[in-house]
Amino acid sequence: MASPPANLGLLRTTPARLLVLSAGLLLVLELIKIATPLPEFVELFRKVVSLALITSSVWFVVLLIARNRRKLLWRVRRKLIVSYLLIGFVPVVLVVSFALAGSVVLYNDVAAYLFHEELDDMIEEARQIAETSAIEIGRNETGRNVRGAEAVIENKVANLSARYPALSITVIPAERGRPAAVAGPWRHADPPSDLPSWVLTAKGFSGTLALSHALDGGAVNETIPAMLLIRSVVPIAASDRMVLVDLPVDEAVVGRIDERAGTRAGAVDILPAPEEKTRARPLLAGRLADLARRPLLPSATALFRNTVAIEKFVDWQTGDTGRVSIGLAAPVGPLYARMVRGSQLPARVAVGVDPFLLLLIVLAALLAIVEGAALVGGATLARTITHAVHELFAGTEHVRQGDFRHRIRVESADQLGDLADSFNRMSGSIEHLLHVQREKQRLDDELRIARDIQKSLLPVQPPKIAGLTIADHCEPAREVGGDYYDFFLLGPRQIGVLVADVSGKGTSAALYMAELKGLMLALSHAEQSPRRLLINVNQLLADHLDNRSFITATYAVIDLDRMTLTCARAGHTPLLFVSNGESQLLTPDGMVLGLRLPGATERFEQILEEHTMPLHAGDVIVLYTDGITEAMDRDGELFGEAALARAASGPRHEEAAAVRERVLRDVKRFVGDAEQHDDMTMVIVAVGDSAALEKVA
Repeated sequence: MASPPANLGLLRTTPARLLVLSAGLLLVLELIKIATPLPEFVELFRKVVSLALITSSVWFVVLLIARNRRKLLWRVRRKLIVSYLLIGFVPVVLVVSFALAGSVVLYNDVAAYLFHEELDDMIEEARQIAETSAIEIGRNETGRNVRGAEAVIENKVANLSARYPALSITVIPAERGRPAAVAGPWRHADPPSDLPSWVLTAKGFSGTLALSHALDGGAVNETIPAMLLIRSVVPIAASDRMVLVDLPVDEAVVGRIDERAGTRAGAVDILPAPEEKTRARPLLAGRLADLARRPLLPSATALFRNTVAIEKFVDWQTGDTGRVSIGLAAPVGPLYARMVRGSQLPARVAVGVDPFLLLLIVLAALLAIVEGAALVGGATLARTITHAVHELFAGTEHVRQGDFRHRIRVESADQLGDLADSFNRMSGSIEHLLHVQREKQRLDDELRIARDIQKSLLPVQPPKIAGLTIADHCEPAREVGGDYYDFFLLGPRQIGVLVADVSGKGTSAALYMAELKGLMLALSHAEQSPRRLLINVNQLLADHLDNRSFITATYAVIDLDRMTLTCARAGHTPLLFVSNGESQLLTPDGMVLGLRLPGATERFEQILEEHTMPLHAGDVIVLYTDGITEAMDRDGELFGEAALARAASGPRHEEAAAVRERVLRDVKRFVGDAEQHDDMTMVIVAVGDSAALEKVA
């Protein structure tokens, strides 16, 4: 049974099943949530399912990439592009992200700092109002001035009402129960009738308070959100009373801070006390998250427009400090203008654009252009490299399929171009080697045919004639030699022996040997004279051999009836004749067969001689080629005819096979381990003893 595809196999894995299950459950729960609110435990279960969906999705994606990594990145181009992104693009993205995150942190810190500075200025201004009021009240009381404390603070409120409409002032005695002078609207809370002990101990106070709710006519109004209150308490000189100034951070105060700092305060949330830090973090995080849902300014939801400032406040009753989060609307433009305000450099260029901002924009544009150009250049370079690699891959595929004529086209003057040129040269070399191999195979086939032809031309074994023992030997130096020998039965007691050497090697030599064999078979029975036979053979061969080919031969006729040896030599090695223990070389004149030269045929007939020798019992006749006498040892010395004569001379009435073995043994001993340079062919005929000859007769 066939295995399923890899991608289908992924659907059977644990992350895939968990992904499908969690996605289905979450879809059902979301549909139910649209129709009706979910109970608390079901909502908790929905969150668990959502977490399972996210986890299984990440798990499944990682598994999918791991199993398909080869398909995704097997191409070199993709690997290069991915490596470029990891080396060049991703670090830039990380740097930009880091710079953006740093800019956000810096923006938040700067916005909060400017707001804090302006709030401190407001606190200082409230303290100055309280001090001037206390000084005037003390001066009036010392000088017995008719104006009382209430008139002073009412005058102060009236003078500052245009700037701070909610400014409220009261004079509080040190002892509880005594009446206090009050001036101002006091809409944010009722005027305090006494002072906490920590204020009396500190002899004054200047700072911020946080009101979790405002008082409206003495009743608690839960719909009014928390707000900041700037309060300053200054003692009156030479008196047990203190001046208390309240400046609620209302629209007027927020407007003045916005005008001077570029930040506008919004909603205020009181954070938990230090002992409730575990609750403070989620409350602060929730406050930050609420900013996006409750913008402080219209359309102020973009980055670098809203932030949060954390300010300290004092609990009026106990003197303990706490923290409040204040939502700030701080667009980066006005904020930046506030920072560069007062600089010695011109804030705007002629076109109305800040020079530093313009420089940042230009640098950002240049960075984008450079990064884009680098991305395009990297992709182009990767394509160039992978195109060359693809060409090499295609070339190797052609070579693998046996197409060695394919050439790679890579027009680049680098290592890839050199590699392509080397590959093309390698393909050409392989093609040449294959051509040489095919040619060698053809020659081997031709040599095999020539060897078969040559083997068919040579006798299978010497003929058997009573009164004679015949031994032969043919050992080619190469696979196909040019030596040829043969026997021709001319009568019951007559035999013709031919030893020849065809010039050249291979099939042509074998074919000439075949032609010579045919002529000898046809003419040997018609011509008893070796001379006349060789003349007729020469006349026929001269018309068929090419100008570069010829044949040397020695033909001998042994007649036991006449007890004669008649021989003729056509440019061949001498014939060795051993009789009565004495050896002699028979060298009748003659020239080679088959020369195609003007007058060569006539000259051949004129020169060729025939020699006749009487035979006796025990005589030995040796016909051989030059491979025997010209056998060389490692020093280049030749075996020679004298050594051959000594080896052939042995005991009388010795059989031809024994003579052959002795000659071959002496030749091999002389040559040693030297390489054979020429074909060695030899025919030995030994005449039997007198008794054998008489018996035959």
